[in-house]
Amino acid sequence: MSMVDGKHEATSLETQDIWFKSQRVLRTIVQVGIPAFITFAAVLPTIINALGLPVDGTVYLWLLSAAGVVTAIAGALSRVMAIPAVNEWLTHIGLGSEPKAVAAERAAAKSPDLQPAQFEPSTVDYRDDDSSTAK
Repeated sequence: MSMVDGKHEATSLETQDIWFKSQRVLRTIVQVGIPAFITFAAVLPTIINALGLPVDGTVYLWLLSAAGVVTAIAGALSRVMAIPAVNEWLTHIGLGSEPKAVAAERAAAKSPDLQPAQFEPSTVDYRDDDSSTAK
């Protein structure tokens, strides 16, 4: 909250749209799925023996299916998090796609001229010294 003329004014956030929503889902699936399948494949025989389950393909298939379901849920959650309203709420609690301070600064700006710079200014001088002198 900010204080203007002795009154409290709620600060709102304005988050940018998330680019490449489908790519984020695919990245989550790869990040969760590959380690889950590798881990399950490595520890499944130990889990099956420890539980005293009969060693057949059915148990192995059920546990690998569970890893697939967890991966699908993680992918679906990453897609839900890319919805603008959800991303804005996540930004309020510090888990959004951009820092809360940046979103608040963007919301406070009233014109495009007051928007925060997205890139650092260039220090390269493209002027040609010979063309500026009269001959």
